[in-house]
Amino acid sequence: MEDVLTLAAGPTALKHVREHGLSPNDVSTIFGASGAAKWLAIAGLDKSIFGDWMAKRTDTAPVNLYGTSVGAFKLAAAARRDPSHTLATLAQAYIAQSYSDTLTPDAIANETHKTLIRFLGNGSENMSRGVSEILTSPYYHLHIGAVRAHGLLNSDRRGGKIMALTHGFLRSAFGRNALRGMAERSVFSDPRSNLRFEARDGFPINHRKLTEQNFYDALRASGSIPVYMQPVHFAEDPQHCYLDGGLLDYHPVPGSFWPTTDGIVLYPHFYDHFKIRWFDKFAPWRKAGSHLLENVVMIAPNPDFVRALPDAKLPSRQDFTKYSQREGVRFDKWQAIVRQSDVLGERFMELCKTGDIATHIHPL
Repeated sequence: MEDVLTLAAGPTALKHVREHGLSPNDVSTIFGASGAAKWLAIAGLDKSIFGDWMAKRTDTAPVNLYGTSVGAFKLAAAARRDPSHTLATLAQAYIAQSYSDTLTPDAIANETHKTLIRFLGNGSENMSRGVSEILTSPYYHLHIGAVRAHGLLNSDRRGGKIMALTHGFLRSAFGRNALRGMAERSVFSDPRSNLRFEARDGFPINHRKLTEQNFYDALRASGSIPVYMQPVHFAEDPQHCYLDGGLLDYHPVPGSFWPTTDGIVLYPHFYDHFKIRWFDKFAPWRKAGSHLLENVVMIAPNPDFVRALPDAKLPSRQDFTKYSQREGVRFDKWQAIVRQSDVLGERFMELCKTGDIATHIHPL
């Protein structure tokens, strides 16, 4: 099969894979990044990982899942009883979002709600079955990353958010602490989990338990893009806005806050590098170092695969606006991308089965 994947690993993980290959029993954690529509380009990879590869795991210890924004959405889908079906449902629901009229916060909230109820409630407003499946899964413990806002960022007014982000953007020129004092990491965890997080990057961590009552809002908060979407409020913490987890963990990396583990952190990704904060994407030189990715195995589409996609690039949130008057064109392009992504999963399965992954992987 044509090589369509980029495989890379941090120092400890690289040594393990080169000596032992990669087995689902090696995995203790799976991460998912923010990136909106970019996820569609690896939807087939995720289906193979969760629907086929992880199903062969014999270790009975639950695997931890951590994601922000669409990364949290897909990992929630993956933790349901039929991950292949639920991930496919999420992809179709994401594609089906319609913004032929003005792209307003209310319109985005409505389309996001439709997406969530399709993969959590099978199209019904009653999402209790889907949420219960996730919170009682014997295989996974889900952790959802969001941001708890302070100061200028802690405002329901659009103007306040714009001022806060402008201030943060200017400060981002001097490092990754642009949102210091305005944001803290909020992690909503499976109530069965005993993980304890450490704010090694200096951002405090607000750790909360996931429940059937707050699950929907925790997912919404994780993907609530400031300015474009209304922030989420929780009854037990009404004085704070909760926003997109990608502000602090755009492509979350374990070295920032995750507990040290001997297991592999598997990272299906759409890029071959990691941008820690949302502001980092505007600085091409600012990428996560290998010291933050010690146990990570990254699986991503290679540049040739991306060039073969419609428009020769990853799908993006900007496509909603680009094709607003030609939604049928966007639907067709994104459907084609999801179909093409299946080959990524097939290649990953082949490399693991044959052991060739050891010769294809390189250092992060």
